[in-house]
Amino acid sequence: MIAGVSGLPVNVVVTVGREIDPAELGDQPPNVRVERFIPIADVLARSDLVVSHGGSGTVIGALAFGLPQVLIPMGADQPLNADRCQALGVAMVLDAMNSTADTIGAATAVALRDPSYRAKASLIRDEITTLPDARSAGSLLERVARTRTPMSRT
Repeated sequence: MIAGVSGLPVNVVVTVGREIDPAELGDQPPNVRVERFIPIADVLARSDLVVSHGGSGTVIGALAFGLPQVLIPMGADQPLNADRCQALGVAMVLDAMNSTADTIGAATAVALRDPSYRAKASLIRDEITTLPDARSAGSLLERVARTRTPMSRT
């Protein structure tokens, strides 16, 4: 992935998790920053696109910021998330077993260049902003538990 996107005229942020030392990936070009962890909201707020494995947290985060995506699912919920994002027109999806630096770079370039991905992701972001927040859900659950009456559909 790094080899595929580092040649593009973009800044790249890569997180590897707590178990991997970023130094294990070797020296990187000046436009690539590798870290164990960065709060995702900090990165997404300054991003134009997300390239990831398509895990739920990253996909939802990217959509909440209206960002197009290139997804390379590997397992768990990732293939389902990727399929849905592709169907919604917010992501390009690549096969993890057959992707190369060139195919990842090319897909990333297309997703950055094609405004339809961002436009559709922005529509979903706008829908997300109209949803109640977690405090509302907590209040609702407390009310249902206290009154033992189901939520009305009105």
